[in-house]
Amino acid sequence: MAPGTQVFTYANFGKEATRGTPVAPTRQFYAEGTGVLDFNYGLNFHERENAGVRTRIRRATQQKEDVALKVRTVSGVGFDDLVIPFSQLKGGQTGTGAGADKTWGFAPSMTAANNPEAYSVDVGDETQNWRCQYCMASRFTIAAGLGDVTSLQMEMFAQRAIKTAKASPAINNAIKIPGDLWTIKFATTMAGLTGASVQLNFLIDWSLMVDTGLVFRHYMDGNLYGAQHVETDIAATLDMTVESTALAVSEFYDKAVAQTLDFIRLRATGPALGGSAYQATVDLPVLYEEPVPIGAQDDGVNLYKVKAHLTYDPTSAQSIVPALVNSLSALP
Repeated sequence: MAPGTQVFTYANFGKEATRGTPVAPTRQFYAEGTGVLDFNYGLNFHERENAGVRTRIRRATQQKEDVALKVRTVSGVGFDDLVIPFSQLKGGQTGTGAGADKTWGFAPSMTAANNPEAYSVDVGDETQNWRCQYCMASRFTIAAGLGDVTSLQMEMFAQRAIKTAKASPAINNAIKIPGDLWTIKFATTMAGLTGASVQLNFLIDWSLMVDTGLVFRHYMDGNLYGAQHVETDIAATLDMTVESTALAVSEFYDKAVAQTLDFIRLRATGPALGGSAYQATVDLPVLYEEPVPIGAQDDGVNLYKVKAHLTYDPTSAQSIVPALVNSLSALP
């Protein structure tokens, strides 16, 4: 009997119309082929029972059903693929526009329900498939650096994982995002980011970790698996490495010391698409920790390490504001 192989390992996604009602996945997602799926059935082996024999364990009892997924790209994330993590902040979105280029907005409300999307995810290889239902991301991380492709990691929960036949979605040819395409802007207001200048000769790498605030809840309802998700608080941290210029001092050190609210736009623009081009944008109001001056060096050039915390901006009534231009008109 032949074993499963990495070349046939997959993690494929499909949006559920009703959370918890599984659907056949429609989009291939090229994730790392190991450590994606984890089960926790809370098995109790009753080791403390005295049964009159020297070996105490005689049975096991399942106490719950929890499923976790860790989805990590190995060859970069595409402009089209980013609709999945961003839909965990704001659901019910579609790509709009008359041409091939479709515009998406995923700015979550700070005061109302955002109704993020749930996905069915097929995970497995040529020997076994598990269909995970009601999958949502509790955290995702997008990162980019020079000379590499942009990466995505998602930590997800699922209601159940059922052994079943896999779907066979078409090969995904999404345009990947080279790290060098990302630019950075700073402004004193959220509205000011549009007209701000791109800062050149400055950004080396960055990593944005977003806690979506989605948690999965169990209840005494006659089932061992979870019942529903709940939306709690949204948080994020942005780690950056930058050149040790005067801008690093005035933008990060001075504003950290003064506890000044700042605004950042990260944007990557890709190839032409329809009447515009592929694009990924994340706008963030932030407060900085004290930067690490000369925290590293590269080819003898001093670098600063900076950490920023996502902040609520009362003027715009927003925090994180992701947006995309890609080829999709609907979620996969």
